[in-house]
Amino acid sequence: QLYRRLSEVLGLNDETMVLSVFIGKIITNLKYWGRCEPITSKTLQLLNDLSIGYPFGKGSQILGKREDVRKLVKLSAVQFMLNNHTSEHFSFLGINNQSNLTDMRCRTTFYTALGRLLMVDLG
Repeated sequence: QLYRRLSEVLGLNDETMVLSVFIGKIITNLKYWGRCEPITSKTLQLLNDLSIGYPFGKGSQILGKREDVRKLVKLSAVQFMLNNHTSEHFSFLGINNQSNLTDMRCRTTFYTALGRLLMVDLG
């Protein structure tokens, strides 16, 4: 339903374009809202869900197969995250005097999702 509605509103008929919108929003949230735990946590949960599989496509169920997630890995925005996973780009990855357990959980979720995407990419 979400895929269909987003396709209608944005005029996107291609699954790859819809995924690009999701990943673009994820990167924006993580870059600019990295110190806002509620936004960061929910954003990372979406990234984590997408790295497992995503319910897109016509008549599809949750797609968790390697070839389906591979579409996600091919996006330039995902490649950006895989190549630039530092606090310079994502502030919540930095360690400072105010780092806490929540920050560590966010880092763990982020790297778990990236690890899954990397494994799909490596085949």
